[in-house]
Amino acid sequence: MKKFVLVNIPSSENAYHSFHDFIAVFPPIGISTIAAVLEKLNYEVKIIDGDALNLSLEETVTLVANESPDYLGTTTMTAVMDIMGRFFANIKLKLPEITVIAGGPHVSAIPEQTLREFNCIDIAVIGEGDETIVELMPVLEKKGDLGQVRGIAFRKGEEIARTSPRPPVNNLGKTLSPAFHLLDFDLYRSYGWNSWINGHREPLGVVFTSRGCYGKCNFCASHCVFGRGMRFFPLERIKAEIDLLVNEYDIKILYFQDDTFTANRKFVSQICDYLIEKGYNQRLEIMVSARVDAVHGPTFKKMREAGVNWICFGVESGSQKILDKMHKNITIDQIKNAFKEADAAGLFVAGNYMIGHIGESWETAMETINLACELKQHYASFAIAIPFPGTELYQYCIDNGIQLPPWNDFGSVNTPPIPFNKSLSADTLIKLRTKAVYRFFVRPLYLVGLLVNFNARAVITDFRNMFLAILKEKKAKRF
Repeated sequence: MKKFVLVNIPSSENAYHSFHDFIAVFPPIGISTIAAVLEKLNYEVKIIDGDALNLSLEETVTLVANESPDYLGTTTMTAVMDIMGRFFANIKLKLPEITVIAGGPHVSAIPEQTLREFNCIDIAVIGEGDETIVELMPVLEKKGDLGQVRGIAFRKGEEIARTSPRPPVNNLGKTLSPAFHLLDFDLYRSYGWNSWINGHREPLGVVFTSRGCYGKCNFCASHCVFGRGMRFFPLERIKAEIDLLVNEYDIKILYFQDDTFTANRKFVSQICDYLIEKGYNQRLEIMVSARVDAVHGPTFKKMREAGVNWICFGVESGSQKILDKMHKNITIDQIKNAFKEADAAGLFVAGNYMIGHIGESWETAMETINLACELKQHYASFAIAIPFPGTELYQYCIDNGIQLPPWNDFGSVNTPPIPFNKSLSADTLIKLRTKAVYRFFVRPLYLVGLLVNFNARAVITDFRNMFLAILKEKKAKRF
C-alpha cells in the first residue's frame, strides 16, 4: 500500500505575528476531503497540520520526511507561496523521488506560472479535486499519459502542459465527507471573540452546506476553485457530519463555513429544525457567514432558536461608490437592514470591512469607518484590499502597471499594503486601518454593551491582549 501525506504547511506565525493567538485555526476541510477520497482508493493517508501543531517549517519537513510518503499534497494560498516553495524544496532534498501535488486557490488561478516559479511542485490540480484525484492517481501509478487527466497542469519535459478544464462537481452528493478521523479536533479553535459567550474557542468543528457563491466581488478568488454560482450538499450528509462532530469529537463551536449560509431559506430552515430536534442548540455555539442581500427576519429568528450565536456579514465599504467598484451588488440600505434584522433576531453580529480598494480616498475610507461605528454590531475586522491572483483586482494591477510584491507580501497584517490609488500610500493605508480599529473598539457605549451582553472577564482579557498585540505590531511598524 502506497502512502500519501497531506500537509498544512505552518504559516500563521509568519502571517499574523503578535495577532497569532486571536486568529481562528480551522480544520483543513479541503485536504481532509481529498484524504477521504485517497483512503477509498486504498492509499495509506496521513494529515500533518503544521499550523495546528504549532510546528516550525523545519519540524514539519522532518515529520513528513520521517513518514517517507510516495506522494505529498497541500492546498496553496497566495500569501504563503514562498514559504511553501522552501518547504517543498527541503522535502525534495530529503525525498527526491516524492511526487508533490498542489491544489487550492493559488495554483487554480495561475497554474502554469506556479509550476514555472516552483519547480519542486510536480502537478497542479485546478479547481475542485474530488474527481480529478480519482483520475490522476491510477495514471501516476502506471506512469501513463497525464494529458488524459482533466483539470491539471504538469511538467512535460522542459515544458508546462495544461489539460482541458474540469467543471465543478455538479452533484455534491457524489463527493465524500471529510476524513475527520485523521484530525485532532482539540487543536482547532475559533476566533478570540467566540470566548466572550461561554469561554469556549475549542474544540471547533466545520461543516459546509454548499460550495461556491452567487456573488461576483472582484476581490474574491473563490471562483477559481469552486466556479460561479452555488451547489448544495444533501441534507442527510450535513446531518451526519454534525452528529459525528458533536458525538464523536465533542466539539463546542460549530462553524458553517459557507460563503453565504443564508442563500437558501428553505434549506437553512431544515438544518435549523435538525439542530433543535437533536438538542444541539443547547450544546453548541454556532457561527455563520452571509451576504447582506440574503436576509430574512423569520429565518434569522429560526437560526437563533437553533443555536446560531454569531452571523458575520461581508460589508466591505461604507461608500456606495466603492461598493459598486467592488461589484458587490449591494447597497448601504441593504447593509443597514441586514444588521437591523440580525439584531432583532437576537444574533451577535460581526462585520468585515476593507480599506484601499480601487477608487478609495481618505474620504471614502472614512465613510467605511463611520458606517462601522454607526451599525449595531459586536465585532468588526478591518482589512486592507489585496489583489489575489484570479481576481479582477489582480488583473487591474497587471493592466495598470502596479508593482506587485513577492507572494509572501500578500498578507493581511504582516506585510506592507499594496496601494492601488496614488492618494493612499502604504503608510496612509496603515494609518487608516489603525484609525478604524481605535475608532471602532475604543467607544465607551460599545465597551459597556460588550460587558453587559458577554462574559465581562473574557471581554476585558481579550481587549487587554489585543491592544498589547497592537502595540507590539506598531513598534515593528506593521500596524
